[in-house]
Parts: sequence; structure tokens; C-alpha cells
Amino acid sequence: MKRMFIFFGIIILLYSVYYDLDKGTLNLTGRNSVNVTAQPQDDDKEIVDSVPLPVSSDSSLSYIEKKIEPGDTVLSLVEDSVQGKLPVSIEQVVSDFEELNNVAPGKIQIGRTYKIPHYAD
Repeated sequence: MKRMFIFFGIIILLYSVYYDLDKGTLNLTGRNSVNVTAQPQDDDKEIVDSVPLPVSSDSSLSYIEKKIEPGDTVLSLVEDSVQGKLPVSIEQVVSDFEELNNVAPGKIQIGRTYKIPHYAD
């Protein structure tokens, strides 16, 4: 009788380890299990993907407008727009973003459209 309980205990233990590794409940496989839903706040704005636009006559910065999706950062959006290595420092990207939007990069919100600095090669 004692051996039967030990046998079933080992079977249950092995199955739970298999289930955790297979289904990712322990998140050991590097899968991200965070689900984020966002409510867009600016429905009337459209996204311009790759056309650099001048900011104003007093500034020489050009920008592209992007709608923020879950997982986006200012740095990742700038890197995507130049498709390679950044031609300026990260500090310059941060200050240019703040100048264009009057908001800190850490305060961006999912679903809103922001002006992302565009650096021509």
C-alpha cells in the first residue's frame, strides 16, 4: 500500500513538472504572458508611418507621427525609423522627443499619437 502511494505521488509530481514546462505556467521558456488592452484616446488622428514632416519654422527637427502600441518605447520607434544604428546619442533623442511633444518619454500612453524625431542618414 505504501509503495502505491509513493508511485502515484511520483506520477503526480512528474505530470505537474511536465505541465508547468509545457504550458509555461512557470514562465521558464521566456514567453511573455502579459496581456495589455488599450483604449485609444485620439480616434480622429491617423498614423503617418514614414514621411518626415517639419515641426515648425523655428526648429529644424523633422518627425514622424506614430501611434503607440503595447511594448513600444521612444527609443525603439526611433531605431525602427532609421533602420539601424542611431546617428545621435540617446540623450539627444530624449531631448528632441520632449521638445516635439512636451512630454517625457517615460510618460507616453498606449493608443496616443506622438511625434517621433526622424533623423535622416
